[in-house]
Amino acid sequence: MHNHQEIIDKMSKLREFVMFKLSNYKNHPDYIWSDRMLSDVKDSGVVPNREEFIMANLIWKKYNGGVKRNDEGMWELIEYHIKGNMKISAIKLLRRFTECNLKDAKEAIDARQIKIEKGW
Repeated sequence: MHNHQEIIDKMSKLREFVMFKLSNYKNHPDYIWSDRMLSDVKDSGVVPNREEFIMANLIWKKYNGGVKRNDEGMWELIEYHIKGNMKISAIKLLRRFTECNLKDAKEAIDARQIKIEKGW
């Protein structure tokens, strides 16, 4: 179980890390996401769910050496989106963390969707 103050501290560090890595951070989706999560945790007492913790870890990895194409956390989050009929957001996630082009991302997500549907 997580201590609420630990979560606040980690989300603060993530937001600061993103700010440090980006010159024009205010409109960047990673900054906006980390700022919103910090605000939710601090002001509302919300505890991030599993997918939000995965997203935070992926953002951290992105700016600390990059996210590998076979990252299990990324694919778990992508599968969550595929299963929730959020295929476009799954494609956007893959592109956000692996910097692949749209065609490659769509093909990868389509293949993953088939894998899920067939139970492979």
